[in-house]
Amino acid sequence: MYLHLTESSTLLGMHATAEAERAYWLHRQEQAVTKPAEIDVHAFHDALGLMYPLNWSTSENGEWETFMMAEMTCGEVTEIYARTGARYFRLRDVCHLNHEQIKTRIKEAFGLFRK
Repeated sequence: MYLHLTESSTLLGMHATAEAERAYWLHRQEQAVTKPAEIDVHAFHDALGLMYPLNWSTSENGEWETFMMAEMTCGEVTEIYARTGARYFRLRDVCHLNHEQIKTRIKEAFGLFRK
């Protein structure tokens, strides 16, 4: 069990409850989430070749492609990669996002909604 103690005494850690530990790990998971950032084509393909991707998806017209790493960063948070046209993106978020949710997060962050 990992504890984040702000005091020098470990006595408090010995009396930690399951709820406190759960709250700690949920907080750590929330801190691991990052906003989408634009990356270059090399970073995208390096990640794609690193290990077999999790939830690799493409749009029907091939305009969007998304995948995530099978290894988690913290809890259910993993690195997520996306491509639209010749633009590439990376973010950290929960592994149960689907293709459409990933696209929406990137569109909101970069104003890619079509009018």
